[in-house]
Amino acid sequence: IATSLWWRGLCADSVSSVGWVSVQRGGSVTIPCFYEDRYKTHVKYWCRGSHWSSCTPIVRSDSPQKKDEVSIRDNPKKQVFTVTMNNLAAGDSGYYWCSVEISGGSPVGTWVYLSVTEGKMSVLQTTVFLMVCLTFVIFGLEIP
Repeated sequence: IATSLWWRGLCADSVSSVGWVSVQRGGSVTIPCFYEDRYKTHVKYWCRGSHWSSCTPIVRSDSPQKKDEVSIRDNPKKQVFTVTMNNLAAGDSGYYWCSVEISGGSPVGTWVYLSVTEGKMSVLQTTVFLMVCLTFVIFGLEIP
């Protein structure tokens, strides 16, 4: 089963991930959510909703880490948590959020759009804008 990913998030973001994922119906996907060192001990969660304010949590790193076909796993050493979604259906398409809980403050996060498609996909395509990120860090340029 082929998966297409489009990477989103710049170096200055507190949380970054893929911006768009396309998966064939019935397939699975694992989405990485990277975070800054200062969030290693914070609760991470995966939620669904087109807007941050309407985001409904699905799984959290501090409670049972699997709900139905969705699981979350945090790796503080690598500063990434991953969300795996299995047996995807067309109704699973939509906006999701990689989120980090902030005690006494607003959570931080970034969105991911999941598209569940019919039929076969012939190409596995992953694009990572790492060079853009490195350019800004190395040359001290301001991120637009």
